[in-house]
Amino acid sequence: MEPGSLLDRTGGRTASGALRDLLRLEQVRLAYEQMLPSQLVAALNAVVFVAVQSLVIEASVLIAWLAAVCVLALIRIAGAIAFRSEAPQAGQIGRWRLYAIAGAAASGIVWGSAAWFLFPPMNVAHQVFVAFLLGGMVAGSVTTLAPVFPAFLAFAVLTLVPAAVRFPLEQDYVHYAMGWLILVFLAAVVLIARRSHEHMSELLRLRVENVELTGELHATREKLRQAR
Repeated sequence: MEPGSLLDRTGGRTASGALRDLLRLEQVRLAYEQMLPSQLVAALNAVVFVAVQSLVIEASVLIAWLAAVCVLALIRIAGAIAFRSEAPQAGQIGRWRLYAIAGAAASGIVWGSAAWFLFPPMNVAHQVFVAFLLGGMVAGSVTTLAPVFPAFLAFAVLTLVPAAVRFPLEQDYVHYAMGWLILVFLAAVVLIARRSHEHMSELLRLRVENVELTGELHATREKLRQAR
């Protein structure tokens, strides 16, 4: 491998370790690049959700929950801006990856709490709307969080498991079935996200290796030119 090649510039680590770091860098970069639109959509969905549930839930609860969603969205957007400003290299990506996972987990906790705080007893239509919205949030996050699979897993589990627990507490066959279907849906989207992550990682790996080979080709051409 040429001294000036892409993998050698990672500080003397083995080629496999350097490639892993570069892949993680690209995965985390993809996740942060989609942070702004994803959080704007999340805030908009939260506003619509609160508007619908305002018919059956106390205003103070709705305002507190909506404020939590919006504040968290702003924090995550600020993190994406900071990531872009710092432009970390492959060896510095570890903490940014942890931030992405922690942000997704926090978001999952907030959205998952809706299954308890915004779940109206004795109103099946609005209960189903809770399940519909939470399922939609998780399904939409497949494309935005799949590059960092642990982030998606944290968000999906923390968003849907509370609903899967809450529905059966109504103690009738329909709600038992709802709880079971939520778990089936969770398993399905986790499998889909995992496959999407693997496919995306393979494409990124090929791109990184292509850049590496291109760098080696340029270095070889330069040596031949100098030899002539």
